[in-house]
Amino acid sequence: MGLTPRPHDLLRLRAGAVPDAALPGWASASLAACPWAVVRRAPHPPGLIPVGVRGARRCQRHAALVPEAAVLRRVPPEQLNRRGPPRLSDALAATLSAAELRLSADVGDGATWGPIGGVGFELATGHPVTHRDSDVDLLIRAPHRMPPDLAARLLAAFGTLPRPVDCQLETPSGGVSLAEWARTGGPVMARTWHGPELVDDPWTPA
Repeated sequence: MGLTPRPHDLLRLRAGAVPDAALPGWASASLAACPWAVVRRAPHPPGLIPVGVRGARRCQRHAALVPEAAVLRRVPPEQLNRRGPPRLSDALAATLSAAELRLSADVGDGATWGPIGGVGFELATGHPVTHRDSDVDLLIRAPHRMPPDLAARLLAAFGTLPRPVDCQLETPSGGVSLAEWARTGGPVMARTWHGPELVDDPWTPA
């Protein structure tokens, strides 16, 4: 299947997508139990997708490359809106629901959003990885410029929710922290396919 890698998309992989010899033991066991990985930003040859494999512990993250042909399914964060299996704690479910309602009311101009991190992984895969003290990570794909004052209002609203919210903006220049954009309005650090870059305005071509 032809794929355009997008950061934070979750991919269900065929068995053996990453040879066991190329993985630490915990990563092999993790993929055997739950054959999913997340698209990450990194240079990659044509036909290969850079992914991250997550383990049971926060420190267990492994970078790998998988062939496009090894992908069985792709789930972008925006497909996970308003999905919440019963296992999510009440605080996580309430935080996610309230954050999504706020985004629905305030964010427009073609923007889409959805949960990433542990909450997104659990919603996509059904594999339990969150706990009652987990944060809620969100991604806003923002093709058009978000005014810093709107970013500040969103940040303030997220600060009133039961669990901490860490929100990233996916911009034409790369990934940018909502909190950093709200505080500064630029320059900000953008995560690009080739590493971090300081940009004055992530919606303005260099």
